[in-house]
Amino acid sequence: MSPMGYIDLRRALKNFLKEKGVTLQEVLSLMDEDKEGIMEALKKRVHLTEAQSRALERNLSSRDLNLLLFVIQTFYIVNPGGLYKGLIIEPTREDVMWGNKVTFEGCKMILEALRISTTNL
Repeated sequence: MSPMGYIDLRRALKNFLKEKGVTLQEVLSLMDEDKEGIMEALKKRVHLTEAQSRALERNLSSRDLNLLLFVIQTFYIVNPGGLYKGLIIEPTREDVMWGNKVTFEGCKMILEALRISTTNL
């Protein structure tokens, strides 16, 4: 059996959106713009302390939080295999999740993979 290849999260996201025939802006425009609502949705999917939650809310825009939420749901929560088109998504599911939720460190890895600053997190 040959070893599996890898695909970086950003490339997987771009390919996924292109395949679905939508732009990132179109997806994000349908999502909640209220940071409080976004944070509630993230708390259901991410192991967060109150301090970590406040740091995300304070340091990221609504757009960035929605992108994080979309990526977590699409590529990690509903994708238990951690694959995209037969390739292992980087960062890997094993690196970002603990149980059925993403860790705070996993959030930072995802944000970095999306080229969103994690300064002050």
